Amino acid sequence: MNMNITKHKEEYVVEKDGEQLAKIETYRNPYHLSNCYINFDSDSIVGIGDTNIFQIIADEEKRPLQAMLSSLETQKAIFLASQGFKKVRICHEMEVKKKDLLSTLPSQESDISKANRGQDEYKDCCELLFKYYKDTHEPINPLSSTFDVFIELMPAEVFYARGNDDIQHVAFVNDNEISYVGSRDEITFDSFALAVVNELFKDNQSIVFEADNVDWAAMVLKNLFLTDSTETFDTWIYKKYVISK
Repeated sequence: MNMNITKHKEEYVVEKDGEQLAKIETYRNPYHLSNCYINFDSDSIVGIGDTNIFQIIADEEKRPLQAMLSSLETQKAIFLASQGFKKVRICHEMEVKKKDLLSTLPSQESDISKANRGQDEYKDCCELLFKYYKDTHEPINPLSSTFDVFIELMPAEVFYARGNDDIQHVAFVNDNEISYVGSRDEITFDSFALAVVNELFKDNQSIVFEADNVDWAAMVLKNLFLTDSTETFDTWIYKKYVISK
């Protein structure tokens, strides 16, 4: 019996004696080009079996492989770990209400201001977030977009707080969603985050946001609340590949 692994456009196919056993799709994130993203169904695990398909894909694409899984996909997680993948990031998707705020909170809220796209303060906030975002993503999958492209993706409204005449904290928001947070000061960020969520709760019954465990500011925001996400979305990385000279 002959086992073949072939590439067809944006996917790799495992076949045995002409029968397709497994398929792994590949794709790129234009804002994070360092890794090659992969996706496959649980049904493909048996077909992949003891093949070295992940090594073949990584060598062919000449970059690390990145898989995004729900924490509920335990079979796929166990399989990826057995194939040499490492879980490097856990993302909590949060939906919280005012009643979920912890009783032990910062005693004082920061004075916050708001800026909109087109204002000088808005651009200053984008510059802070751009650096913060690059720093927090660098170890896993570095940001590859320019500053001008990056700010086009940002919501049009941002809360911020100053310290020593410079912007220290930012929170970009869209309706009831806190889309991005960034900071220069870990000591005072919790007071800023509390002020932002209380401002949003004035007009919203609930707030939604994501918090990666490698993003300290987002985790400070998450830890203002008692509730926790039961399902997380995890990033797995495979780094064994041959670098061509």
